[in-house]
Amino acid sequence: MDKNEERICEAIIRLLETRSGNARSASTRPERDSSRPGVEVRVTIGDRRYAIEHTTIEPFENHIQAGVRFTKFAGAILDALRGTMPGPGTYQLSFPIDPSANHKAAALAALRQPIIDWVHEAANEMFQEYPEPEGRDRRPHGYNGMREADIGGLHLNLVRQLHWSMSGKHDGLFTIARRTGGDLEPARVARLQNALGDKLPKLLACGDDGDVTVLVLEFSDIALSNQVVIAQALESVISEQVRMPDQVFIADTTLPTSWDFYQPIVDGAFVIDMEPVTIEPPEKIEY
Repeated sequence: MDKNEERICEAIIRLLETRSGNARSASTRPERDSSRPGVEVRVTIGDRRYAIEHTTIEPFENHIQAGVRFTKFAGAILDALRGTMPGPGTYQLSFPIDPSANHKAAALAALRQPIIDWVHEAANEMFQEYPEPEGRDRRPHGYNGMREADIGGLHLNLVRQLHWSMSGKHDGLFTIARRTGGDLEPARVARLQNALGDKLPKLLACGDDGDVTVLVLEFSDIALSNQVVIAQALESVISEQVRMPDQVFIADTTLPTSWDFYQPIVDGAFVIDMEPVTIEPPEKIEY
């Protein structure tokens, strides 16, 4: 089960209650009681029964697993280099979006020390190019240096930035990032198609039984996703004459303190101009 699945379904039920002016009167959990169709929730609100399904939309297949692998690999590099970079200025090391794609765990781990050694060398080269702390005021656009390297088949970029507007509070700051390396949209559409292939049959079977069908597409990676690109991917799938649920919501769960819900399909009609509904993430599950 996705970590936010229950709370998102609860948030959607509360939103539907608010919109209809009616409270829920019954709910079932088909996935748990083995009834069919096996959607996540069927709930009655007013005189209508709703079938609700939730899925996480990744920017590409196995994005979550790739993120876990990247964190495990790059976290040790970040720990080794934090506090060792020459100031002034800040540094960012960027990797391919999935550096573990073509490397097994042991082979990837063996690259850590060569990468750490190269970062130290490249950072010192850029420091020597422009070492003076007072240099913040000498160039109107500051200093932007970059070094590139291929280590074990990984293309790496190290950037050093120094600008007159930087107070020096973060001198020597070192961060890591991943580069997208191209157009993610075909991969996003493919991921959405796979998710719909899993969710739509059971959801639409509820629709044939008279339910109002509701699908929630969740994202939480603000760097690679947003409601617009997901809605555009959805529009691409709709253009292939795929039958859609009555209501589709996009849930932005990037922030832990508030979630934004957008609705690209309203009563069966697609819209791209979406206004957010902000909901405090529910802690109590009532269905």
